[in-house]
Amino acid sequence: MEASAAVEKRHSKETALQRFVRQSVDLSTTFSRLSLLAVILTPLLLASFLTVDIPTRTFDVLFGETLAARPSNWLSAGGLFVSAALLLVILFARKYGGDEASSAVTASWGLAAIAVFAELSYLAPALEGDDMPGTRFTIVFVASAMAAQYIAANVYDVARGGDSWWRAPLYAALSGYIVYVLIYFPGVYFGTGAPWLNWMVGDFAIKAMLAFAFLPIYGFLRKSLKPQSGYGG
Repeated sequence: MEASAAVEKRHSKETALQRFVRQSVDLSTTFSRLSLLAVILTPLLLASFLTVDIPTRTFDVLFGETLAARPSNWLSAGGLFVSAALLLVILFARKYGGDEASSAVTASWGLAAIAVFAELSYLAPALEGDDMPGTRFTIVFVASAMAAQYIAANVYDVARGGDSWWRAPLYAALSGYIVYVLIYFPGVYFGTGAPWLNWMVGDFAIKAMLAFAFLPIYGFLRKSLKPQSGYGG
């Protein structure tokens, strides 16, 4: 009882003003860190949206001569930027934890939305009906990308630790990509007559390759991205 009282007495030495200052400094530090993460991630998200209609033919050679199976039918530069953004979120989670990475995702998409709306307002007089993606596509694209990034950040937190350093980033990337394709392809192509089930499998195969290719990069950055105390590390 006496020890508990002594501890409480020591803690009570902090005045209301000191507590306010401490909490204000903590809030400022958190906001600054979140702003920095958002500034890093937002350009990738903007690039993904602005290049979502530019087909990528890099992987066509892997899918044979069948024209309908070629990734250029569905895979765009924007899709690759979104895939890279998910890997960046995993690096955020490594350093600051899944909650902080998820907050950065939310802030980044908010900034990207503001930037896109501002650009559209400026260009509106010169735009035609087919210059921008449709409403259905835009909603599904953003929803699938955001969900994938949130899942990747949280799976990383669950899987981190242990002797297998590659487990958390690999599980996080694969989980995020699975969520992405399960939302994106039915949402965009269902009812259109396109062979979207085949495309979905092919797209996940490409993203799985990216997940494995990410492991050497993650391994190289592990020491410089040591988890900070108190942020899920």
